[in-house]
Amino acid sequence: MRRLSFWLWTMIGLCAAIASIAMANIVASRLAPRFDVTASGEHRLSPRAQAVLNRLSAPARLIVAADFQHVSPEAIRDTNDVLDRFTRTGKLELSLIDLGAASGQQQFHDVLADLIARDKSELDVQSSAIRSAANSASELANWAQTSLSKSLDELRAALPTGGSASAQQARSALEQRAAAARIAGRDLSAAITKIEEPLAGKIGELDLPATDRAAEFLRRDLRLASDQISQIVGEVRRLSRLTELGDEFGRRAAIAADSIAQQRDRLAVLAESLTRMPRPGVLRVASALRQSAAAIIVPPVGNRLTAIPLDELFPAREIVLSAGARADNRRRVEEFLTASLASTLLEKPPIAVFVHAEERPYVTEAPFLERLRDGLLMKGIDIVEWDVLLEPEPSGLTRLDPARARPAVFVVLPPDSTTAARPGEQRGGIERSQRLGAAFEKLANEHQNILLNLNPSIQRTYGDSDPFSPVLRHFGLESAAGKPLFTERFDQGKREIETDRTVIAQDEGDAKSSNPVLGAIRGLPTYLPWPIGLNSLPDAPATSVPLLRIPESENTWGESSWLLIWQTPRAQRAALAGPPKFDPGKDDRGPWTVAIASEIPATSASPAQRLLAVGSTGWFFDSLTQPGVQVDGRVVSPFPGNQELFDSALYWLSFADELIAQSPQANSIPLIGSINPVRLLWLRLIIVLGLPLCVLALGVVHRAIFG
Repeated sequence: MRRLSFWLWTMIGLCAAIASIAMANIVASRLAPRFDVTASGEHRLSPRAQAVLNRLSAPARLIVAADFQHVSPEAIRDTNDVLDRFTRTGKLELSLIDLGAASGQQQFHDVLADLIARDKSELDVQSSAIRSAANSASELANWAQTSLSKSLDELRAALPTGGSASAQQARSALEQRAAAARIAGRDLSAAITKIEEPLAGKIGELDLPATDRAAEFLRRDLRLASDQISQIVGEVRRLSRLTELGDEFGRRAAIAADSIAQQRDRLAVLAESLTRMPRPGVLRVASALRQSAAAIIVPPVGNRLTAIPLDELFPAREIVLSAGARADNRRRVEEFLTASLASTLLEKPPIAVFVHAEERPYVTEAPFLERLRDGLLMKGIDIVEWDVLLEPEPSGLTRLDPARARPAVFVVLPPDSTTAARPGEQRGGIERSQRLGAAFEKLANEHQNILLNLNPSIQRTYGDSDPFSPVLRHFGLESAAGKPLFTERFDQGKREIETDRTVIAQDEGDAKSSNPVLGAIRGLPTYLPWPIGLNSLPDAPATSVPLLRIPESENTWGESSWLLIWQTPRAQRAALAGPPKFDPGKDDRGPWTVAIASEIPATSASPAQRLLAVGSTGWFFDSLTQPGVQVDGRVVSPFPGNQELFDSALYWLSFADELIAQSPQANSIPLIGSINPVRLLWLRLIIVLGLPLCVLALGVVHRAIFG
């Protein structure tokens, strides 16, 4: 009996242990908690990734199709670690397709068919619309070659006979315009045939009409023909107003001009209809799909498919095995996934319009902005350049978004107001500043949202008004653009003046809760060249939140005599005799706000309007935002706050507040934040007085117990 009881209890214990293990495995498979104890958060998602995933209404789908036999095992391991973090949240479903296997080829074919089927109805409608526009364009091309040319020849025949100079010039002009009309018609007829190739596009055996390419081909040629016909209309109208050609000719020319203008307007309407044609989602990733290897994100709703370069998901083996690169590769993969997911969430992605007053465009080609441009495009943010000296309106924005349905963020890049007009140029720095200030004021009056960067202003130094001041006052702000901040330091006993400053954002009161940009840059070093102070005005209609502040210091001041330092290269400043010193009668003391966000609330007559002003320029250039120093074997950016501030500013100014959070790259190295002054005081008191007081307390206790 005792033996039976022993075996019974043994079996019960064994069954309980097995049940406990099974239950633990079931719970672990569902919860699967992970605890990241690394200082840099290497094994957890960044706040920005969490914010993006939280916005997904349903799981998105990531399709990765590649021949994994030709992918580095180390890259697969690191990328799988990152993908596992995303899939554990339940907001991302992963489909891996091995194209090295026969079954993988069939899987990829099925995926392509599904993606094309998603947009088939839209593709069919667009193909029909493009062919209809092509038929109308063909009619207009025939009209230009026959009726228009004939009408111009008839006008030429109606000119008064005689050898007057006006009649001879008019006859020559009409002959040239008739020839131009025939050429325009032939060119348009030839261009129409170009649309058939993209409309008959395929991926493998699957039909995929490239309606975006076909529409662009036809739109461009329609615009060109419309411009040529406009020149003919202008010439005929000019001739109709010449009294020396006779009243009868003037009447016939005016009638002909009106008739030609109607056909020109038809061309313009056709071109405009093609411009407004949206791009189907599958065509956004068509180039990646045609490479027979792709990484595609399919959003839960909408058609904003996004392609991720495979070499970013799976870097080369040499890169993965380089010193300290493993964590960096993981963060790079996380950054690409986060940016791609965020771009699918934006139904109307913002457009960054860079506004400047230089003599020639440079933003879209400058090498020092290459990484910035790539990063914006990766996030789905298009780039437009507006040189206010060359055009009164941003024509690139009109072409990209003719309906102005997408939010536009205007990034104002100030000129150097100290420069004189250079040889071959008509405008000096002051005039260019004034032109840019006028455009800035125009944008503010149109309720646009603006990222304003400031340079030291020579106008303010000479007592004149700064061209940016009126709009700043409209937002309840003012700048000390005539007194950039200087910092005095001593190097080996030699006094030097620093014009740049590293600033770390800190919470002040409830500022974090009122503006998400501060939360994104909090605790991150931000490098500002030639910082300028900004202040909030009392009783302003806007709500302002300081983002970056420089505390008051005996070694820092706002310098009024800054021009010589500004014009002297940094390497030569040490040779200057008598660098500036603080002058109580001219210079200013702090503290200073050097970056501030301001918002004017919406009213019944106007929407809410935002301005983010930074008292510096060039702070988001590649030289300051890209990795450049090695820490613990990793190549990281010494100033992660610069990129975070720029990205967060664009999202905030486009009212995408929910996407603002620190990115993976911001946490690439552990940072120790500044200690709050009050907390620092208490720590000092505890260190100085804590130990003596503890000894005294122990003595009192010992005396009370033992006498």
